[in-house]
Amino acid sequence: MALKPYYDDGNGIVIYYGDCRELLPHLDPVDLVLTDPPYPGLVGGHDRDFPGGVSARQAVTQSIGQAWDSSLDWMPAAWDLCRHGMLVFCSFHSVAAVRTALPDSKAMALSVWYKRNSPPTGKNLPRYTTEFIWMLTKKPGLKWDVLSSTLFDIPMPQGGCMADERILNGDGSTAHPTQKPIELIAKLLAIGGNTILDPFMGSGTTLRAAKDLGRKAIGIEIEEKYCEIAVKRLAQEVLAL
Repeated sequence: MALKPYYDDGNGIVIYYGDCRELLPHLDPVDLVLTDPPYPGLVGGHDRDFPGGVSARQAVTQSIGQAWDSSLDWMPAAWDLCRHGMLVFCSFHSVAAVRTALPDSKAMALSVWYKRNSPPTGKNLPRYTTEFIWMLTKKPGLKWDVLSSTLFDIPMPQGGCMADERILNGDGSTAHPTQKPIELIAKLLAIGGNTILDPFMGSGTTLRAAKDLGRKAIGIEIEEKYCEIAVKRLAQEVLAL
């Protein structure tokens, strides 16, 4: 099966539009998989009441994972493709399931992303300020010791009128509900890997960070609107990291 890229910059940054479960078996091996997949067990939407102001423009969203039923059945195929290791984002709902999905892998660390500026839940729930990143190794070749900490204290991209990095729709609502900061992805990519794969590319943060660092990267995305956003981000000048 010959895959036709949705986007190819000619310098090693490639996007495929489709379901990663169908496309992964047809890709060539990569050095590192870094991805933020749909979180199993995560319930979308909220019941907050926004009477007006900036917050009124923020759309109520459901879990982006619903398009894939929040399955982890993509993980073995991605693991087969990577030469050296995998970094997988997860929430407390799925931290155990992600680890057990690859029983033959070796865990280097369970890292924490501290989102100091995360919003209140608006429900009878604690304010969630953390997400997790499983760091799994396969064969030597990554520089894990360059990570000075397993705690990453990096704010979320802001929305509304204070938006800086966060991608917004024309009405001011958030274009992608789980966008990660490029600074965080760049710090994770410090471990190395000449070729990076993100099977759940979203708005293209992994590819953007890889391009800024002079790496090659492949992204797969099941929703075309996010492919379009990623292409626009990649067309920008190289950002200073």
